[in-house]
Amino acid sequence: MGFMDKVKAQATVLADKAQTGVQQGQTKLQEMQATKQADHLLRELGAYVFLSERGRTQPDSEAKVTGIMGELDALEAAGTEVTINVDPSAVPAGGAVPQPGGQTQASAPSAPPAEGTAPPADDPLPQSGEGPPQTGSAIPRSGSGLPGE
Repeated sequence: MGFMDKVKAQATVLADKAQTGVQQGQTKLQEMQATKQADHLLRELGAYVFLSERGRTQPDSEAKVTGIMGELDALEAAGTEVTINVDPSAVPAGGAVPQPGGQTQASAPSAPPAEGTAPPADDPLPQSGEGPPQTGSAIPRSGSGLPGE
């Protein structure tokens, strides 16, 4: 086998690998889009159910709910798993975090400290003349050697 034959064979192998990678990427993208569509439909369905439970149904809500259910059924029939995906970074304003099984768990409020309050004892601020703040320390107080002071 000559040198050019080896190069051609290697190029064919690389082209096949690239094509396989592209196909896998497209498949993954389609799966992500289907999951996103299911999440959107579930959110919309939840809004209609919420309004219905509060006695504020819209004139066309029954038809919309039926349509959404049909779209969700079609996604499931196509192989998309329709589940509840809770974004851990999205905590409702009241602090109640939905848990599997329908239970809620209140999260600790993370309100910023009031203005003028002292920082926690484990992260003291450097005093004037102590040098630059260490990594992870808070912003130095006014008059502690900042430029322009």
